[in-house]
Amino acid sequence: MLNYSRLLAVLALLSMPVAGAWADAARLAQLVDYVGVDYPEAVQNGEVVSDLEYAEMLEFSTLIQDEIESLPEGPSREALQPLSAELEQAINAKADPSVVARLSAQMSAILLTSTTLAAAPAEVPDIGSAAELYRTQCAHCHGDEGAGDGLAGQGLEPAPTDFTDPARARERSLYGLYNTITLGVEGTGMTPFPQLPAEQRWALAFYVGGMHVDDDTRARGELEYRERQDGLLPSLRDVATTRLSEVAARQGEAAASLHAWLRLNPDALARARPDPLSVAMSGIRSSVDAYAEGNAAAAADLAVDAYLEGFELAEASLGTTRPDLVIEVENAMTALRTAIRRGEPVDQVRIAGERALALLQQARDARAEDSLSPSVAFTSALVILLREGLEAILIIGAMAAFLSQTGRRDALRWLHGGWLAALGLGVLTWAVSNYVVEISGATRELTEGVTALVAAAVLFYVGFWMHSKLHARRWQEFIQSSVRAALDRRSLLAISGIAFVAAYREVFETVLFFQALWVQSSAPASSRAIVAGFVVAALLIVAIAWLIFRIGVRLPLRQFFGVSAAIMIALAVIFVGKGVAALQEAGKLPFDPVDIPRIDLLGIYPSWQSLLAQVLVLAVALALVFRNARATA
Repeated sequence: MLNYSRLLAVLALLSMPVAGAWADAARLAQLVDYVGVDYPEAVQNGEVVSDLEYAEMLEFSTLIQDEIESLPEGPSREALQPLSAELEQAINAKADPSVVARLSAQMSAILLTSTTLAAAPAEVPDIGSAAELYRTQCAHCHGDEGAGDGLAGQGLEPAPTDFTDPARARERSLYGLYNTITLGVEGTGMTPFPQLPAEQRWALAFYVGGMHVDDDTRARGELEYRERQDGLLPSLRDVATTRLSEVAARQGEAAASLHAWLRLNPDALARARPDPLSVAMSGIRSSVDAYAEGNAAAAADLAVDAYLEGFELAEASLGTTRPDLVIEVENAMTALRTAIRRGEPVDQVRIAGERALALLQQARDARAEDSLSPSVAFTSALVILLREGLEAILIIGAMAAFLSQTGRRDALRWLHGGWLAALGLGVLTWAVSNYVVEISGATRELTEGVTALVAAAVLFYVGFWMHSKLHARRWQEFIQSSVRAALDRRSLLAISGIAFVAAYREVFETVLFFQALWVQSSAPASSRAIVAGFVVAALLIVAIAWLIFRIGVRLPLRQFFGVSAAIMIALAVIFVGKGVAALQEAGKLPFDPVDIPRIDLLGIYPSWQSLLAQVLVLAVALALVFRNARATA
């Protein structure tokens, strides 16, 4: 009778009048979670140990497939279908419980990625109030210590859950507990608690989900938290949705202890720096929810913030190991913003959101596998500084060579003053953003976009000016007008300004990327590797600058001006593309996608706006070059 009643309970659950897509996903999640946790009671060592339990598992696997088929079209359904078939085959074959647990965990992870599932508390649960709530609502069945030995629970079939059993607790997520508290299990002593507000149900889930944690696990978890406090910590959603066994398998027992400790101390997450990928995922869910509620403007803002305040901060370190995944995530997040801006149906926006969430989860898994080891930290720091510094060096090196070529070495101090001022402002930017105020994502992108466009305009002018001096007659006229007289105080200030703009744009981006990188390097060895990468990159930049200067000084004037003009105009085209892209990411310019690859090095991005801006600059440059050539023919 016991097992038939539990089967009827789940069947009754499926017919409960809980409206909306959330209820459908919640019921499916409960079935998947139930199979993963209870299958060992049906099969052990390839043998059925309980016919009735095994009959349940067979029935539930069919129900799971039926529920998945009823889901709307989208990435979640497509990913779940083969797994549900594999789950049914494993149960039919009396597979080892570890196989069923793995499939259940994979399916739960997909469901929890779905934007239709309210799988995390809206705010940090109040564990203090949960203790009293447990005493009044739960202790009479589950016992004062959660061991399932309460007076009212005696004789119940099935017996109340023993929350102190660590083996079972490690296979059950807090969301699974919340789901059970919300929906109950009809036909058993576990009744639903819809009268409790969601925040109290979550508080109870966290409280009972931590009852199994012993003193040693608490101590290890707290130590891990202190070591990671300014580094990578799980989000509140991670703690709510991830099974401890899954954390241990993917990240080790230290991480599992951290998750267990955070079940008892979720407020600790509010005091820590958030993980940027978790911020991105949370922002996408909020964006899709806002769009479903009819607030397209808020959805667009939230989608932009998900990128600016989240993924962009993790992009630099992830790009050194998985550049292909970085591009996929950026394209998916762009597709979501585009779908919102175009006013596409809610289902299409939800599909775009789930696609972005799935890729962000891949990014988190990839980063967890690398865990910012010293080698990854060193490479990331080296690549970031080299990439950002090279553009500035090309400009400043060409200008330094020009001043030496024209006999104005005295003006070099103005040039060096410009880029040194940019470095000083960069240090101030680092200090302000770390200790005074946090620079918002929109501010970052606006600063990058505006400085890129200003730099492009200056470089275009300088490049065209240098091209105009290619011909001997014009160069002689320029010399005769006295270079020294031409470089008056206003011109010297302009030279200093060009160096400042060229350098500060790169310094600003470097500061932001290194902030994100430093946050992810809680281990001392990784921190030292970042410093080492920075130093090596700085030395390489100095060597490249010296080489550019030496080559530029030795080139004949005509070749020097030709090469310098080409570099300046090419950089102007690159900066225009980067400036437009940055303003698009800040939500200040529209974005219409085009199917081309993204090439950051060349400032090429898959949007009509950035490409047309680059084509326009290039066309104007070619027209001016052609006119200049005809005038000197």
